[in-house]
Amino acid sequence: MIERLRQQRLVALFAAGWALLNFPLLTLWDRPVTVFGLPLLPLALFAGWALLIALAAWVAEAPEDDDGP
Repeated sequence: MIERLRQQRLVALFAAGWALLNFPLLTLWDRPVTVFGLPLLPLALFAGWALLIALAAWVAEAPEDDDGP
């Protein structure tokens, strides 16, 4: 049961990542603005990518609850 839940979470994370890195949402970040001297679009791309990697690692490495017999 726990493994199935983990798989569902990873699939949902994949779908969220696909939506995050898809063209229509990327246009939201395409502005002539800089944050700490960095353009907003590449900064948002790398921040979103890092967040996806961190969440995937968290889901994949979560300890399994062994409450069974």
